[in-house]
Amino acid sequence: MTDYQAWHQQRHEDILSAQGDISLIAMYDITARMSVQAIPGVWEPVTADAPGLRVTATKEDGLSVNGQLIDGTVTLIADETVIAFGDSCTAMATSQPESLHLLAVWDTTCEARASFCRIDTYEPNAQFIIEGTLQRDDAVIAFSHTADNGQSRAHASIGTIDVTIGGQTYALRPFQSGDYAIVVFRDATSGADTYGMGRMVIVEQLAHDRVKLDFNRAFLPPCAFSPHFNCPMPPFSNRIQTAIEAGEKNIIYRA
Repeated sequence: MTDYQAWHQQRHEDILSAQGDISLIAMYDITARMSVQAIPGVWEPVTADAPGLRVTATKEDGLSVNGQLIDGTVTLIADETVIAFGDSCTAMATSQPESLHLLAVWDTTCEARASFCRIDTYEPNAQFIIEGTLQRDDAVIAFSHTADNGQSRAHASIGTIDVTIGGQTYALRPFQSGDYAIVVFRDATSGADTYGMGRMVIVEQLAHDRVKLDFNRAFLPPCAFSPHFNCPMPPFSNRIQTAIEAGEKNIIYRA
């Protein structure tokens, strides 16, 4: 198995995991003490200025952490504590820029997961392993998001990446996501051969502010798998005129 085949296999397994993108059935913004439809309990932020949620439930609600039923109040560490309920559902506290207190709910028996077959991909193409130069700055950049009705959210960025693709020069703007810098981009395949909103590629930092973009590892954004995700959309600087015929293309569902 090649490195690319192993990467695609891992992507497939991650998508189908208990908290895989395709199983997301709800995402709630917990702004105060409240109940929600998809999961029992009463939910509230731990603090106003940091991620994390608190849930209050009884044993009859059927919520558990590490196999232990909740009977009282439990604090969820964002992106770490997993709540289980029923035979197929889980939930976690999470966050994104300007939304610190999100509650994500997954169900591995949902219709989208049941009909998922695979992710269609291009064959690896060395032409689309591209190096560029990082022009560092500490800018906070406004990205529009898929579920914000044209509004934007501020994302941290490491700078711009000067690259030449298909004979044209670009200053691509990545956004920071945890430990990774990610370029969200559209290209000439978007909406025709690949997912319409665009795709993402992780920036690999080399020595002396050189970086590598391996578009063979370009991947579909989470919102391609579930409408409950709110994904950053490609800014104008990241709209590439060349057809990037590499990486993931679209989701294939069973008929």
